[in-house]
Amino acid sequence: MIFICMHCSKEYVPDPLLIRCECGCALWVKPEKSFSKSDIITDDLTMWRYSKAYPLDKESIEVSFNETITPLAPLKIGNVNILAKMDSLMPTGSFKDRGAAMVVNYLNTQGIRSVSEDSSGNGGSAYAGYAAKGNFDCNIFVPAGTSLAKTVQTRFYGARCFEIEGSREDVAQAAMNSIETHDSYYVGHNWHPLFIEGVKSIAYEIWEQCGYRAPDNFIAPAGNGSLLAGAYTGFQELLKGGAIEKMPRLFGIQTEGIQPFVQQFNDENIEIGSTDTLAEGIKIQRSSRIDEIVDFVRQSNGGFISVNESQIEEALRSMGQQGFFIEPTSATAFAGIKILLDSGDIEDGQITVGVITGNGLKATNTLQTLLVNC
Repeated sequence: MIFICMHCSKEYVPDPLLIRCECGCALWVKPEKSFSKSDIITDDLTMWRYSKAYPLDKESIEVSFNETITPLAPLKIGNVNILAKMDSLMPTGSFKDRGAAMVVNYLNTQGIRSVSEDSSGNGGSAYAGYAAKGNFDCNIFVPAGTSLAKTVQTRFYGARCFEIEGSREDVAQAAMNSIETHDSYYVGHNWHPLFIEGVKSIAYEIWEQCGYRAPDNFIAPAGNGSLLAGAYTGFQELLKGGAIEKMPRLFGIQTEGIQPFVQQFNDENIEIGSTDTLAEGIKIQRSSRIDEIVDFVRQSNGGFISVNESQIEEALRSMGQQGFFIEPTSATAFAGIKILLDSGDIEDGQITVGVITGNGLKATNTLQTLLVNC
């Protein structure tokens, strides 16, 4: 395994303290893997069945909930059939368990016993849960006012949860300083190179669930963009291994107030509007991997669009009426799918996958308010 900067091409030998290039950009695991059907560990029914694609050997995985493959469930948007990847059923209730599982197991092999993370909620819950499972000391830094359900979950796992006033970037800086303030290694999901290596497992699962073929479209909320980056990485490795014939079109969905991916994709200046949104999980004003992820989405012939608050609320209610209890951030993906269908960017008859990134139990106060106001 080698770490690489996609901006300046500098390579590094991995180190637990190394999270970014000396040029300031995010690091990635150097892409050297490919994957095909013969690489599946068929008697393993967890995300580790794809271990031959990972930078860690399966034998080194000691911190695990036996992360089962999440359902790919049918639903309708209007009269169109699509599929929902239910990562709300991961061990701590969000897709971020995929990345946390990989990072925590990597650090476990390095003898690290204390970690710190900055999060708007789900990343912190994921790291806190895996830290508890592995008997790590854990410090989670979240924005002041983060959903109570998420901070309670984090604290229940035994992690220390620090609510930080200021911007999302202030929260990240507090966590990055933790090596001095708490003698704790920073594992921020927006920066750690191995986080994407865990998230890419979603691509392998969808490929297998779709009958060993790529979907036509993959749609996800975009905050820092790790889900898009992971999907691109996984599908690219399948393409390289000859397991699929095409890359799915990737689409990232943002809110109207905070849409840096949309603006950069459209060659516009990045301007932040209202940060008051139901979708608290994607209130990130600039991704640490924005250039790379915009390039990935361009290569896939996909795109980025934004949705407004009423569209998010409408998607939440529609999903609930079909039996899906999801957090508001997840609803942005399905609000986006409706817009893409209406515009003709995606079509009926295609295999379209939207990702339920987090469980509705993480936002019960917000959802209760919507019920009262309906």
